[in-house]
Formats: sequence, structure tokens, C-alpha cells
Amino acid sequence: MKCIGVNQWAGVDPVMAETLSEIGQWAASARRAEKERFSRLTPSEKFLQLANDRFRKPKLFGIAPASDFWQIGQWTLAEIRRIVLNDVKDAGSFLIQLQSLYVVDMHRGRGEGKKAIEAIKQIANETGCGVTLFAKSFAFSKDGHLPNALRTFEELRQASLEEEWPVIYLPEWDIDCLRFFYQGCGFRNMCLYDSWIYNRPKEEDLSFDSQFVYLPASMDPMWRMQIEHRMNRNLCEFCNR
Repeated sequence: MKCIGVNQWAGVDPVMAETLSEIGQWAASARRAEKERFSRLTPSEKFLQLANDRFRKPKLFGIAPASDFWQIGQWTLAEIRRIVLNDVKDAGSFLIQLQSLYVVDMHRGRGEGKKAIEAIKQIANETGCGVTLFAKSFAFSKDGHLPNALRTFEELRQASLEEEWPVIYLPEWDIDCLRFFYQGCGFRNMCLYDSWIYNRPKEEDLSFDSQFVYLPASMDPMWRMQIEHRMNRNLCEFCNR
């Protein structure tokens, strides 16, 4: 730093320059440490962390974040969990399950569901994590019999997370539309049932073509091999019980 007149200086203060340099080095070190920590996570752990970073967490009664739920965009509520498959040793490490996806009724038909699925797929592609789901169309019903239209995300949040309205399932023709939708989004069929299926009547099973998985090209072949048998209906014990 050089004096060029009364109370006039030019150049950088050496102490300030050193402090700024140290701050820059610390920030770079912190970024490297975070990158290394993230690289050690399993695909499903990476997926859930990025979901927390990119999606909003709806709050219960305006206070506590709702576990396993995210608001995607302005009108969509998604429930996402890790999946457990007894015959796939590491299923919880590389697969997550989209338990439900609900777009506010007043905003359907505008591509909101497709946007949400694409946002989920983007995280799957970045993390190498597979996304599973059952294609089953449902609605919330205050009386447990007739579906109720939800006009705002706040109504959806209250009905699903706080008041916990009953869920009713919609006709088969609606499920056919869902199958077509997910196939168009790059999902393929994979059995998602497990040993718990033997505790209920076979008539309650969803068909194989209503069970889906999205497998990103970035998925480790080691993970993919563990579920190959579940993508072949003839080799799956649960589909042929």
C-alpha cells in the first residue's frame, strides 16, 4: 500500500490482502471437503440430499418439516422414501420409491406433473439412483367416499399431512393413462413387491405393467445387476405366485 497524499493511499492493504487470501483458501478447502463427503454417499443418500437442496419441505402446522415429503414447483406434493426389497441386498442404497405424486386439482393439465417427474429424473441422473413407483391413481376424500377437489397447495398440504384425509383409488381407465404417462417419461416395468405380498389376497395385487422403475444411464452396473430378475416377469417369484 503506497501513500500518494494526505490521507490518500493506493494499492491493497497487506493485512487485508492476507486476510482475503486466507478466507479464499478456507472456502476452497470447505468446498473440497464437502465434495469428498458427498462422493462417499450412496446413490440414494445423494438423491435425498439434492432433493433437500432443490425442493421445498412443507411444514406441519407451520413448524416442523414433514419427513419424506417435498413440494416440487408451486403445485406438486411428492412423497419419496428409500425402498426395501428382501431379495435385493443393497436396494436401499441405490433405489428410492416415489410413494405418491399429487398435483393440486385446479392446476392439472398444465404439465406440472411432467415437470415434477423431470426434476426427479434429473436428480436420479446426477446421482445414479433409480426411481421406483406404483402407477395407481388416487384422490383425497373428506368423507372417505367421494373425491374432493383441492384448489391450492395449502389445501393439499393440510388434507394430506395434517388432517390426513382418507385416500380413495380411481377407476382402471385412469390407471391406463398413468401407465402411458410414465412410459413416455422413460420408466420401464419392474416388480416392486416383496415377501409381505403373501399376507394378502392375490386379487389385490397391481399388475406388472403398473409397477415402474427409472434407471439412469449413470447407475453403476453392479447395482443394476441386482434387480435384473425383477424386470423379467417370468423370472420374478412375486409376479408368478
